[in-house]
Amino acid sequence: MDIKLIITGNGGQGIVFLTRLFAQTAVTLGHSVMVSETHGMSQRGGSVISHLKINGDEAPLILSGTADFMIALEANEAVRNLALLRRAGMVFVNADDGLRSEVGHHLDRLNIKVMRLPASRLALELGSASITNIIMAGFAAAHPAFDIPIKKMTATVEKISKNNAELNLKALETGYQAGRKIFSA
Repeated sequence: MDIKLIITGNGGQGIVFLTRLFAQTAVTLGHSVMVSETHGMSQRGGSVISHLKINGDEAPLILSGTADFMIALEANEAVRNLALLRRAGMVFVNADDGLRSEVGHHLDRLNIKVMRLPASRLALELGSASITNIIMAGFAAAHPAFDIPIKKMTATVEKISKNNAELNLKALETGYQAGRKIFSA
């Protein structure tokens, strides 16, 4: 498995935790992992982007046009970082309606697939906006092309969650089940 994954959103949305979840899960599976994070004004809700390579080359940053997947916790951040995705790449975005219509031509031209889930709404239904990131992790894990097993991710969530393990596990399962419904349709 070689995966180049971009995780993006705004400060305070749990980008660092999500990156750690995927990185530690990949290490548990015996893969090499390289991570690089860019924090804008993360303390004030600014742009945050994380580059995660599983079995990738030596450079920590993912070059423009080479990422396989993007998990975007905010639709505008997905649009801002679209250039990082390769042709036929995939975006998992926390959104009701997908991405802005003006990027539709670019998505079609490069055959980029957008998988959307209203994860923020699901998180509120579960009782906490702070688990949107974990819901999105489960959502991505449900896609057949995303080669990180949900059982291993569950074990990692149990290990790295400090006080919210039960809620985080519920969030992971919620995202995973939502993804299974969407991707098997």
